[in-house]
Amino acid sequence: MKLLLDTGVLGQICHPRRHADVRTWFGRAIQGSVFLISELADYELRRELLRLGSARSLARLDELTRELPYVPVTTATWRRAAVLWASARTAGVVTAPPEALDGDVLIGAQALDLDATIVTTNVKHFAALGVAAAEWTEIAMG
Repeated sequence: MKLLLDTGVLGQICHPRRHADVRTWFGRAIQGSVFLISELADYELRRELLRLGSARSLARLDELTRELPYVPVTTATWRRAAVLWASARTAGVVTAPPEALDGDVLIGAQALDLDATIVTTNVKHFAALGVAAAEWTEIAMG
């Protein structure tokens, strides 16, 4: 199973003291699944960790980006995300303010391109886009 980590879950895995339950789950689940890191999730998390000066979390994020497949945002991703965004808006689904970049749509487009499930703390946003998503507690351990 291919699992694309969303920003919130990636942040919990990188936290040095809190979220031991998520880190334990990840340590076990990684044995039976292919975990992927979205370039956008890296960006969203990294900018906040830099702002906070969280050196240990940044070091862990760097480690994960070396250990796990890293999924770049490509031209195809941008174009698929534009289609997702327009379809969602036409259907009355709003996942971010109109002027926002809408990272969920970009990560959703990546998941669709990879046939992956997004591991997130915000299943509703992705489900509204028609993208497979699950809370980490719903993902079986390997």
